[in-house]
Parts: sequence; C-alpha cells; structure tokens
Amino acid sequence: MRTLTSAAVLLALALTPAAAKPRPRRPVKTPTLVIVSRAVQRGELLLVVVEDNSAKLPPRASLRGRALEFFPAASTGTWLAFAGIDLDAPAGAARLSAVLRDARGRALPASEDLTITTGTFTVRALAAGPDGAMPPKSAAERAEAELAKLHDLFVGGEPARLFEGSFSAPIPSARGVGFGARRVVAGRPRAPRSGAVLAARLGTPVRAPAAGRVVLAGTLYFSGKTVVLDHGLGLTTVYTHLSRLMVKKDDLVRKGQILGRVGATGRVPGRARLFWALKHRDERVDPFSLTALDLDAYLKPRAADPLQRSAACGRTDLPPAPPWGRVSRGLRARLRPLKDVYAPGERVSLLVELQNVGRRSAFLDFVRDPAARPVVLGLDGPPRPFSTLASSATARVKTEQIKIPPRRVLCFEQDFDADGPLLARRTTDYALTYGTDFLYSSTSTARAGIWRGRVSSRPIGVVVSTAPAADIGESSIEEP
Repeated sequence: MRTLTSAAVLLALALTPAAAKPRPRRPVKTPTLVIVSRAVQRGELLLVVVEDNSAKLPPRASLRGRALEFFPAASTGTWLAFAGIDLDAPAGAARLSAVLRDARGRALPASEDLTITTGTFTVRALAAGPDGAMPPKSAAERAEAELAKLHDLFVGGEPARLFEGSFSAPIPSARGVGFGARRVVAGRPRAPRSGAVLAARLGTPVRAPAAGRVVLAGTLYFSGKTVVLDHGLGLTTVYTHLSRLMVKKDDLVRKGQILGRVGATGRVPGRARLFWALKHRDERVDPFSLTALDLDAYLKPRAADPLQRSAACGRTDLPPAPPWGRVSRGLRARLRPLKDVYAPGERVSLLVELQNVGRRSAFLDFVRDPAARPVVLGLDGPPRPFSTLASSATARVKTEQIKIPPRRVLCFEQDFDADGPLLARRTTDYALTYGTDFLYSSTSTARAGIWRGRVSSRPIGVVVSTAPAADIGESSIEEP
C-alpha cells in the first residue's frame, strides 16, 4: 500500500479545486394587486392591476362570485382585468379574492376589501307617462326582439383585446349627463338610464373612442340609427339616435374613426343628441368611468426616458412655456396647457413639469393613477386627502418611485383634479401645487431618501372659446 508523505498530501490539497460555493438565488418579487377606478360605486368600471406576477401563469380573481378575465399588459409580469359594478348591484361590503403567482409559479392568495356605495343619480317623479310612450303591440314585439339581440351581443363578444390603449369620448367637446337617471311614473320606478346623453349640433361627427369591430349598424325601434362596437374583453359601446351611419357591420374601426353623425332618430324628441352607453358583459356602467382609466400607462410600452410620462413631453408645437415657479427643496415646477384654445366643456389636459435643480438626484413617490393623483397635486388649491392612499402601506403599492437626476425634468399630463375631469368652463386659470403631505398618514413616515415637501408653479391661463356651450334637455323616453 502506497503511503503519501505530508508534503505530498499538502501538494495534493493545493491542486484539488475547491468546492464551488452555491450562488445565492435572486429574491423573487412578491406580486401586488391594485384596484384603479374613478370611484367604487354602482355604475363604475374598475381596473384590477397585478404586477410582478408570473408572465406565464395569469392570476385568478373573482368579485362577488364573478370570475375576472386577466390579459397581459405591455410590461412583463403585469396583468389587467376589468370588473364592472352594475347600476342595480347591491351596495355595501364586497371582497375581491385572488390567487397570484410569483415568477417561480408559487400560488399566493390575495384579497382587497371594497365598500360599494350607491352613488348619486337623479330621480324624476311623474304622475303619468308621456303621451305615446308605450308603443303599439307590433312595435313592442319588434323592440323586445331587438333588446334580446343587443343582450346577445353584449354577453357573447370578442374574447381578444381589440383596443390599443385609453378610450376617449366620442364627441370630445360634449359633456355627458344623465347616466343612471331614473323616472318614477305613477309610483312605479322605471329602469335607470344605462348611458350618458351628449348634447351636440345636428351632424356633429361621432368618433370611435377606441379600436373595435362593428357588430351592429342599423335602425332600431327605440334608438333609431344605431352603431354597436365590440372592443373585446367584454367591453361593448353603443351609439344611438344618429342621423347618418358611416360604418357597416363587421367593419374594423380605428380610434377616432367617424362612426356616424349626431341626429334625432328613433323614439326621441326633436332635439339632436347622442346617447352613448358602455356594457361590460351584461353590466351597465358609465362610459366615462372607462375614459377615466389611463390604459396607455399599462398597454403601451414605456418611453425610453422614464421621466417623460407622456408623448406630449417632446412636442414642439405646444403653447410657450411659462417661467418656472420658486425652488422648494431642490425642485421647481411649471404648468402649461396642451392647446392654445379649448372649446366650452372640452376636457383640459395640462402638462406638468418638475425639475430637479439640486446637485443630487431626487427620488419622488409618483402616484400612478391620474384620478387619484390629486392627493399630491392640486390645481387652484392644495392637494386633498384621498381615502385609498390614506395609509403608508397602500401608498407604496399605488405609487412608483422615480429618480430625477440633477437638471432633469419629470414630465406628465394631468386632466383631473379632486373634483373630477378638468373641463373648460368657468375656471380658466390654473396654478399647480405639488406636495406629498397627504401621501402618508400622520402616524407613518416617508421612506428614507424620498423627497417630501411642497412646490408650486406660477398661474397659467387656459383660453376658452366664446362659442356657447350646447344645452341639454331631459329625454321623454326610456333609453335602451
């Protein structure tokens, strides 16, 4: 038997490769679930956002027993789903239950407790119905068959997504009213109005709010010349009382394409108007709750520069930039409108710019949802508290940390204040106040290194056209 000397043993140990140390596994991010909406009440459409989920295994969730249909966003691991709250849905507590999947496929239960409010809708009491409100028997049978056909279109739509991003109003300068309004005739409540009425002059173009397929273009008994668009994923929009149809069944339309022109056809008084409705499957929801959702932020690839949160940031045709406001804790701000002139009642979009004039990078907690952003951003007033961002834990989920290097500018659009969408009406002067006072509750503290303070811009004016705003009257019939 051969025996090694001590020197040979040492030499052998020196030449033996050391055992490879196992590489530490990268930590897997925990998926998060957020509900984005204008409000949580009857007649609203909610957007459920799940981030840092498995890209291959979609999350599963349900609200009041109805399963949600998730679809992928532009960012890997981000999934979206719509949840509608019908006009007659029960008010009160509701739980959204979900099973999320991390990057390794592990199932993680999650939930979000909601309080669904009744909302505020107008009610008119009438002693008797208007003359001619009830159609003859033959017409009633036709109308009933048409309503059944519409219902089939709503619940059996295209399963794939046809739209590309955010939705816009079909008549940008018109204000929608009357959604959810109900009449009580001789003590008996009628069905609530399931869409919004947009006043406009006869012949005004009606444009597609987003891409979709025409599933109906024809004349119906109650609604006259009507267009129905299927946008996919259970979203269907309806346009009625048109004077002219400019699309046909099975047409694929792009966002902004003219569908028809405003009219007064069907069972409607002589005054021209557009009735615009949105259905999520069979749920009746306010179409403006869909336009309030910033779908571009999730469905369109993020810009190469994360500081430019809007395509308008690089435009050279904007009105001249006003002077910057005073510096506060290394930041200064300015505000400017995206257009030279707005029509009365048109939605006003403002470009917000925050510049870091300090020597070090500033880290800012940025609220993702524009409708919730008034918690840190005030227009003609200070920021206001926002219930869904009242705690530090919730705020961290619904905000995004943005790094602003020295001399760089964070740029984004804002068309909401705490009272809702900005409309070109009486208020034509705006001054921005950006502050994080309300982002965290009084019992919590901001994360280390995050900018916390308040910065203001100089006032800017928005020019509103002198053309009179369109008037609107109550319809004397039930809308479909």
